[in-house]
Amino acid sequence: MPRWSTPLLPVPTRASGWALLAFTLPTLFARHTDALDLRDLLAGVAANDRFETPIRADVRLSCEPACESAESRAIFLGKGETLYVEVQGGLRALVRPGEILTPEGGKAVAAKPGMAIGDPDVLLEDLAPFTVESLKLPQISDEGVAEVVVTAAPGHPSSYVLIVHTIDPEQRIIVKTQYYRDWVGNLVKMRRTADVVEVGGHRRPGTITIENFRRGTTTHLSFAWREAPDAPAVLFEPAGLVHPSGLSWPNGK
Repeated sequence: MPRWSTPLLPVPTRASGWALLAFTLPTLFARHTDALDLRDLLAGVAANDRFETPIRADVRLSCEPACESAESRAIFLGKGETLYVEVQGGLRALVRPGEILTPEGGKAVAAKPGMAIGDPDVLLEDLAPFTVESLKLPQISDEGVAEVVVTAAPGHPSSYVLIVHTIDPEQRIIVKTQYYRDWVGNLVKMRRTADVVEVGGHRRPGTITIENFRRGTTTHLSFAWREAPDAPAVLFEPAGLVHPSGLSWPNGK
């Protein structure tokens, strides 16, 4: 199948960048396809990414080489389109599509743009559950039997100007994401999903690997998922960031 080349298009400012992307994306990436309905595909990915019932993941993060924090642990709790994130001994956050909150001064406040979990390879916005509205002007830029490549601008305020998702159309999961910053030819990192497992009727990543091309580092996240019907409901609300979560860590730590 033909592939369209992507010229480097400078984005001098955030506002003008949005306007430029709105004009160029349909031209650069639009292609005719009768075999696949893009909206149906994205809706399927969003439905799978949603947490119909509370789900917990015990997460191990490792980064190499020469990272600020080589290893760390985190707990992710998902419900609906909300993800509660707690890093052992550190960051706590409530992540929703288009909204990220962290505790400050005894209340929940909007997180600073580009806030990361541990080393800078993994931004909090990278963890937001996928929704159809996560993408602006999505277009199919390539399509094969096992993969569909969807290119779009972010649908919410973002550290990125362009996102390219590679989707498994059968499983309805994103298997690879390329992130571009500042201008649409500036690929800064790549995320890959592997070891997919099924939890509560939804497919979840067993491992995620993120390569940061600017820093020359690679971050690995490994997940141990389980259903969590006893997850405190308050942790999915801003008020849950004000007080300690009370969550227990694996091995009683």
